[in-house]
Amino acid sequence: FPVTIKDKIGEWADRLKPLSGMERLEYIIELGRKLQPLDSKLKMDSFKIHGCASNLWLVPTFEKDTMSLAADADAFITRGTAYMVLDILNGQRYGSLKKIKREDFAPLGMAELLSVQRQNGLGLLITTIKRYAETR
Repeated sequence: FPVTIKDKIGEWADRLKPLSGMERLEYIIELGRKLQPLDSKLKMDSFKIHGCASNLWLVPTFEKDTMSLAADADAFITRGTAYMVLDILNGQRYGSLKKIKREDFAPLGMAELLSVQRQNGLGLLITTIKRYAETR
């Protein structure tokens, strides 16, 4: 039985909760180092999420009932944020992805951590994933 989006957000929130602001930021930057880089051929404008503080690309792979996502970015903080979002949303059913909202990710405490522009980028990443799901 697949883990729900809400459960995955809860798991990440529990992981982040004990970390203070600076520790949390360093942890997210470390996560960015774990994100598999995209092939440079995929770093094209059609996969770019416009409005982020740094360059961010999101590449969906559509399967029968679920979607797999790959991402890459120029900045480690953006890569780390994308790593978390992808861990939460990868392999989820289209029906669940169509219902996601930016507010669902509030338990992660990213608003207190990220600049307004990076928060906007996080919102755009979530919205883009939702839009991809809505095409199915």
